[in-house]
Amino acid sequence: MSLQLSIGVPSYNVESYLEHDLATYADPRLEGLVEVIVVNDGSTDATHQIAQGFVDRMPGVFRLIDKPNGGHGSAVNAAMAAARGRYFRVIDADDWATTDALVEFARRLEGTQADLVCDVKREVNMVTGAETLFPLPNGLPLGRPVPMEEACARPDFEHLVMIHTLSIRRDLLDRIGMHLLEKTFYVDFQYVVEATLAAEDVEFVDLNVYNYLVGNANQSVADQSYVRRWQDHTRVTMYMCDLYRARAAELSPARRAYLRQRVRLICNTHYNIALIFDHDRARGARRAYDFRARLKAEYPDIFRATERRYWASRALHLAGIDSQERLDALTHRA
Repeated sequence: MSLQLSIGVPSYNVESYLEHDLATYADPRLEGLVEVIVVNDGSTDATHQIAQGFVDRMPGVFRLIDKPNGGHGSAVNAAMAAARGRYFRVIDADDWATTDALVEFARRLEGTQADLVCDVKREVNMVTGAETLFPLPNGLPLGRPVPMEEACARPDFEHLVMIHTLSIRRDLLDRIGMHLLEKTFYVDFQYVVEATLAAEDVEFVDLNVYNYLVGNANQSVADQSYVRRWQDHTRVTMYMCDLYRARAAELSPARRAYLRQRVRLICNTHYNIALIFDHDRARGARRAYDFRARLKAEYPDIFRATERRYWASRALHLAGIDSQERLDALTHRA
């Protein structure tokens, strides 16, 4: 038995959640198969003490890195640098694993050489307790590597491969020198896309490993968090636009279409943040106008691909739609 999986747990002031998360790895079946690297990113609460308690009890599973605060990407970078497993993945400190599924997943990793391995996510609403499983689609090849050209050609591929479902061969991360933007939220977009573009194949595993807590108003993906972190989202969005401009010509048609779709999606979200989520309507309109002008001047292909969303979001902005909840309700009625 050899170490198959390193799990990075970026942790900043998460004393309310960390005990629950780490308890899902405190299983003797994981010793020798999985290491859990808790990165305490300059926390000022009891995050260090909670993590150290697990290290003391199960040093064969848990490790702790203390570092100055550098943001989510910085914490993931530290975990990647310290990782020793064949594969690497991220599970945030306010989320958790399904222990039995993780044990089975780690054992299955022993039998694969795929660059990427994707499993299944479950969302759990912290307010209502409602659970939503996101199963793999019918007909998806399981238990064997799928060439990336074939995977990228699937219209649902970008919904299957996300930071919550993705384990990446560590030698691939080393080869491409994966380094996430620091002091910046939303770098999961960078992480997933850069790994996908470098991969030769992906294997899908029908196991619910990741449980994702939703409904927290302080989450980075909450409407007003997006607005507060507009500059962070801008930084990642422009990074993705630059990546498309630099790489598109060299990619195969399937990979180029996949990258274009990913960039289109993050630009669409950027318009929604400005025109729908921002309650300062004048500021949001200015931000969207400036972003659109920049796309038109510097990234004409992306500009054309996102024009429809700009005008749709602008119409919703003028109609007073001001949240993802109201947007979802409008979409469902339509």
